[in-house]
Amino acid sequence: MLVQDFSVVDRPFEDIARCLDVSGGPDALLSSALQGARAEGENLRAKVGPEGWPAVLSKTVLIRSGPPRRHGDSLIVPFCWSASDGPSLFPRLDADLEIAPFGPRQTQLVIRARYEAPGGAIGRAVDRVLLHRLAESTLRAFLNGICAIVQRSTADHAA
Repeated sequence: MLVQDFSVVDRPFEDIARCLDVSGGPDALLSSALQGARAEGENLRAKVGPEGWPAVLSKTVLIRSGPPRRHGDSLIVPFCWSASDGPSLFPRLDADLEIAPFGPRQTQLVIRARYEAPGGAIGRAVDRVLLHRLAESTLRAFLNGICAIVQRSTADHAA
């Protein structure tokens, strides 16, 4: 299954790219963007879930980011997450966070993710009815956290 979301922040791309370098790289950004996240070796452990949905639909996941890479005028940060206690409603999710200029004063952040619905044919049917919306909402909450962090962080570095 594919899921994606995007947002535009009112900060120039180069400020965000520079802030990412200064603030400790993608693990620091992902860690800061997740409520309750903490570094654990090379992994980040975080509680993820959709905003406004019952807490029972949240899950602790392990997050691992790859090295950021430039692609044209964009910066791409690969990452994946998986449930910390084995397979569940939150299957392994492989994703890319793309940070790209959106005009001279704004930056677009896009997350493109892929996952396999758990439970075979029954899981795919449940995914179509409910879980895909849960995945979209969880990714949107995660992206909103990232946007809030880069907005604050670039404002702090500009001051």
